Amino acid sequence: MGTVSLLTHSFLDGYNQNFGRVFGGGLERYLDELCGVIRELGEEPEIHQLSYFEAFEREWEGIKVYGHPYDFDRIPAAFEAMAERASGSLIYASCIWHPIRYRPGSLGICHGINWDMHQFPRDMKNEVADAIQLALDNLSVVVSVDSHFLTYCRSVCRFSGSGHIKVIPNSVDTAFFVPRSNDGGAGNAARRKLRLLYPRRLSMERGLVPMMRLTDHLLAKYPDLLEVEFAGELVRGSPPGDAFELWHEAHPERASILQQTYDFASIRNAYDAADIAIIPTVFSEGTSFSCLEAMSCGLPVVATNVGGLNDLIIDGHNGLLVEPATEALIPAVERLVCDAELRRSLGQQARRSALAFDKSLWRQRWKQVLKDYLAR
Repeated sequence: MGTVSLLTHSFLDGYNQNFGRVFGGGLERYLDELCGVIRELGEEPEIHQLSYFEAFEREWEGIKVYGHPYDFDRIPAAFEAMAERASGSLIYASCIWHPIRYRPGSLGICHGINWDMHQFPRDMKNEVADAIQLALDNLSVVVSVDSHFLTYCRSVCRFSGSGHIKVIPNSVDTAFFVPRSNDGGAGNAARRKLRLLYPRRLSMERGLVPMMRLTDHLLAKYPDLLEVEFAGELVRGSPPGDAFELWHEAHPERASILQQTYDFASIRNAYDAADIAIIPTVFSEGTSFSCLEAMSCGLPVVATNVGGLNDLIIDGHNGLLVEPATEALIPAVERLVCDAELRRSLGQQARRSALAFDKSLWRQRWKQVLKDYLAR
């Protein structure tokens, strides 16, 4: 049995100094699933991650996890230090947009472009292009979770062509994330209000501010009809976390705004209680787990046309796709609020679409990539 080391910026909760739990984000869920595939191939995974606090060593469900403290402005050096300590074959599982000195022939993952904010300076974007070229020059294969990264590389980088970048979209367990029963759920019937669900980390790139502004508008207009749940990780002490808590505390419709953090298994409860899912990403998005989960649960989805969301939603067929702005989100969500038949039809098509992203397909694709990589 050999070792495969995954180098990443986050797995156990280094944001809140809670190293006994996995942080509830898409990257962390992805790494958990990938470790399972590695084990199925007879290899032993270990994870090396950045730590915002002290160094640590933990074991989580049999996986050894090592936390490496670092300086925020020296992320490439931190990845080099992790690579020095890591065992076996290496997978650079995040931060591919940084100028990392890779171990040649290793494998990399792009979890979605995170420099696609139109206001970012040109110099920064040029530096990112150079960093991506460095990755393509040194890594044997880069796995991308969406077609957005492949198109980007074709337009600004040089690489060997077929097979150097493999697109493996994120996945969903369609046997676990299922539509609720036709009675609408006992909780929904008793509640009477339509519930809008934001199943995202409470962060700027995930569209927290547009979602808060959307909530202001909708609860002022439909106070007796709607409630909104923010179902995601909140990092206390961070600017987005503090802003949300102040806004929530002072909100005139505070009783209709819910916030809860779910783990990977219990998040289905949030989808079961919801009527509409909203994925209002502003920038930095792959093929969103939360979008796929909502689709698999048969929820009508309003998503923004950012990154890999364009690979998931066909506007008007299996959801509504809009610009990443509050002014575009408002009419789309109101359209669903006022049209039960549209909610039903979009939800049905969303469920059918999700079947093409079933986790079993993702595992098969990754197994082949890993077999080829480990054979080399």
